[in-house]
Amino acid sequence: MSLTLIKGTRVRGCFFFSYLCGMKKILLLLALALVSILPGSAQDGPTTTWPYLYPSFRPGTILLGGAKTRAAELNIHVRHGRLHYLDNGIVKEAFLSDVMGVEIDGSRYLNLEGTMMRVEAQNEKGCVVASILGDFSALQETGGAYGSSSVTSATRKLSSIDLDSQINQNHMVLMQGKMDGKDIPLETRYYLMYQGKLIPANRVDIEKQLTREQKDAWKSWRKEHKIKWKNIDSLLEVLDFLNP
Repeated sequence: MSLTLIKGTRVRGCFFFSYLCGMKKILLLLALALVSILPGSAQDGPTTTWPYLYPSFRPGTILLGGAKTRAAELNIHVRHGRLHYLDNGIVKEAFLSDVMGVEIDGSRYLNLEGTMMRVEAQNEKGCVVASILGDFSALQETGGAYGSSSVTSATRKLSSIDLDSQINQNHMVLMQGKMDGKDIPLETRYYLMYQGKLIPANRVDIEKQLTREQKDAWKSWRKEHKIKWKNIDSLLEVLDFLNP
């Protein structure tokens, strides 16, 4: 083979490589466009037609009174933190008076004041739990006339969405309509649980629990510990102070 042919082959190869790179870029852009166009393609969170913490009912274990357990497919409703389960494909709501806690996908939840709260961390002093519920006020907060916030309009919209209608419904039918709803933003609130108490994890509520002697110690303790109220490790430090 002559040198001319080798050069030509190289040139054609470079052009072909450039052509392939260009086609890959075009295909990538088309794929990204399709993902953005397809409704609900990345919609794994709760929606107004699927107001659940998990994108599907997951195998889990329910801890009942008397240390009894029951296996079921479970999910957490984000309106009031209720526990739902499947019974032959039909959605049912558990009586929380019978439920101590559950485990779903390796996460543990405790029934605290009628709400399933997720255990974020624990030590010998107590535990940090989180209430994860839908922020429906943020969901319905829309611009009203002349740019004002339309609370009345939001109320009407909420009344038109029956977020508790999943009970006694066929699970597969609900799944099919999951993407038809509007995304529900989630709001996470942390609590400290120790000595049978459940206290919101913020400075104001914690200081209400302190004795006069504890308040003096609390002031100096806070200067040494820069508490971040959304940080789990920081909240465990607060537990150490509250329950020495």
